[in-house]
Amino acid sequence: MDNQHDPFLDPSPPPRVASWRETAAGILALAPALFIGQLGWVGMKVTDTALLGHVGTHALAAASLSDLWTMASGVLIQGRVLGIFVGNAVGAAKAGTAPWQLAGEWLQVSVAVLGVISCFVMGLWAATGPVLRLTRADAALIPDASYFSLVLLACIPARVLFSQLQQYLSAQRIVKPAAA
Repeated sequence: MDNQHDPFLDPSPPPRVASWRETAAGILALAPALFIGQLGWVGMKVTDTALLGHVGTHALAAASLSDLWTMASGVLIQGRVLGIFVGNAVGAAKAGTAPWQLAGEWLQVSVAVLGVISCFVMGLWAATGPVLRLTRADAALIPDASYFSLVLLACIPARVLFSQLQQYLSAQRIVKPAAA
């Protein structure tokens, strides 16, 4: 085997490791963008709540019931591990121990797995009405809560694709990490 292509036998020095100060500075540099992202999310939820509150307590209660179910089951499509896999693949590719295509393969696997899980979650969200009936929720709220969940259901494919592409690009430092 040629020593020039074997990273374990290569006589060149290992790459420099960042000091704890450099690492801390890098993390702190991300803080303003993450703070603004979180602030935007909170602002959006406050605006939604305020608008629904002005429509009436019925709309606010129905949206809250829907949110309870969609958020409880929506955690199944979070899929936050892709960034780690892509980051490791990129690091290995830079070290010459793995092909660059491995990062893209992890993206494809992630989208395929989450695609299957998304179908299950879409079924759960479509069943919001029957689930709320089982919990003995106010019968007058169930149709509106179910409708709200169905509207959110249509966004699941875009939500999953955005989340996975963001992690894929963030792990390669093409974009900054997302706040949520």
